[in-house]
Amino acid sequence: MGHDARMASIGFLGVGTISEAVVRAMCARPGMSDDIVLSPRSDDRSRRLASDFVQCTRLDSNQEVIDASEIVVLAMRPQQLDEAIRGLNFRRGQIVASFIAGTPPSDIGPLVAPAGPVSQIIPLPAITLHRGPLVISPAVPQVVEAFAGLGDVVTLEDEATVRTLSCASAIMSTYYEMQNALIQWITAQGIDEETASLYVRSELEGLAAVGKVTPEEQRRGLPGEHQTRGGLNERVRERLLREGWFDTLVETMDQVHRTATLR
Repeated sequence: MGHDARMASIGFLGVGTISEAVVRAMCARPGMSDDIVLSPRSDDRSRRLASDFVQCTRLDSNQEVIDASEIVVLAMRPQQLDEAIRGLNFRRGQIVASFIAGTPPSDIGPLVAPAGPVSQIIPLPAITLHRGPLVISPAVPQVVEAFAGLGDVVTLEDEATVRTLSCASAIMSTYYEMQNALIQWITAQGIDEETASLYVRSELEGLAAVGKVTPEEQRRGLPGEHQTRGGLNERVRERLLREGWFDTLVETMDQVHRTATLR
């Protein structure tokens, strides 16, 4: 179903960084005809979006947003959730989508009753470029339709498994740390920073693009295909394998998964 097949009203309770990124990505889709209503917080973001996009309307209160919406998006910080929705009235048949990390739909359900069903959504920053994964759990059809086209929709039916993908996204800052370390090494060899930066960032983008379009059955062969016997790539990878670099990554993921705090 295309986004112009029917109009839906989607309300955002909480307009922070991620909400703004998602709304901008939604409004940039071709044929986008959904009405988007925004709560007044934050004031500057909601006013800016209402000014930038004809699809967006800023309302004066969270209750007004709920009253105007078929799908209500909970996008406040986890610690603000209880206070933000205290005393608000949701209605039966209303669908709720939650951006709130570490709080599964089964915990959100009682807070928004009699509304439901509830879906959890995990957008990552690259959503602004219509790139990257968008986790939706469970795959409520109206929610999948409302957020389609923003990235690669990954659906999970078991809310307990969402925690695993949330932890897997914890490599974002490490990725950029590796990028910056490579750029810094190049500049230390006497190449100007602008050239070094363009080279490394373009190289990583190319690797990601090849990785994305490689058929699944060929994915495990990518490391071998990107090195030659005795070549530079093999020397770097073999050294890191020997020193347990990737084992450390997996062990760290295990530790993060064990200790990740839920609401």
